[in-house]
Amino acid sequence: MEDALPVTHVELFALQPRLALEDYDSPAAFARKHRALAQRVSDSRARGTAGLPLHPALVVWPEWVGAPLGMMGHVSQRRSHSTIRGAMRSVALSEWWPLWSTWRDLHPPTREEGLHATRAARVHRVMHETFASIARDFGLWVVAGSAWLPSNRRGLDTPDFTPHGARTFNASYTFAPGGHHVATTRKVNLVPTREDTLRLSPGRPEDLSVVSTPFGRLATLLGYDAFPGPLTSREPYFVPCARYYDALRADILAHPSSARDAHPMAWRDDVLSAELPTFRNIRYAVTAQLAGALFEHTFEAPSCILERAEDGSTRVLARSAHPGDEDLLHATVPACPR
Repeated sequence: MEDALPVTHVELFALQPRLALEDYDSPAAFARKHRALAQRVSDSRARGTAGLPLHPALVVWPEWVGAPLGMMGHVSQRRSHSTIRGAMRSVALSEWWPLWSTWRDLHPPTREEGLHATRAARVHRVMHETFASIARDFGLWVVAGSAWLPSNRRGLDTPDFTPHGARTFNASYTFAPGGHHVATTRKVNLVPTREDTLRLSPGRPEDLSVVSTPFGRLATLLGYDAFPGPLTSREPYFVPCARYYDALRADILAHPSSARDAHPMAWRDDVLSAELPTFRNIRYAVTAQLAGALFEHTFEAPSCILERAEDGSTRVLARSAHPGDEDLLHATVPACPR
């Protein structure tokens, strides 16, 4: 992008990749899959006569896109399993010595948390190196979906990882166009009967933050965190994170999600549509959904890009016509610099 030009617009992209276990067999396979998606984004960008992008671009990957990396190196042996927990138990048996070392050092309360912490350094490195290089090589602002990871003792902008305890979060990384890891967002509200059974821990709402960009203030919320309230009576500590971000004066919501229609708390794609008119600051929402299946989970909700119009209504700028299939959504909108 021409540095001398003022930032008047931003290109918003929601990626809807189709899950395939073979894309998680190695770091190279994972990088190849997602660099191909980034190339599709690059090919869709508006460019000037010199071939340079006219506007900055934000690309949102879906929630859970990095979760199967916990099985990296074991994918071919896990295809026969019918559930994620069954596959994880099988990986734990294969990794019994590293898992014992984690148990000795971190004292995780459950086997699942021990396995998450044992595999965390490899998962983090693949996520960091893949998406940092995509942000750098393609000149993109990237919200890299999510993976299951503890906090990192070594800080943000490094491929190295040392778990800060065994508490594991559904965590999303944000990268700037230079390839720098500028923010980590941990999901606050875990979906009952789904994420709690994987022994994930909720993030703290006070850790949610907004990233300043040339096109506005960017915030990330994961899946269920977009809901205005709990869907069961067993969630007394539910936090309406989208409203929290509006109070923090965010302009753009990046919303990685992984909804499945068969779940008792099925995703309603009108949640943010209904919420946007109530906001004072948030203007755009970019929801990226997974497609395909991962063991017992089938992902079939549509990705979408929404705008809060000047009259306060919600305008659908783009919506996938092919939920459950791979797709890419794109909208060019006025920037929100402050």
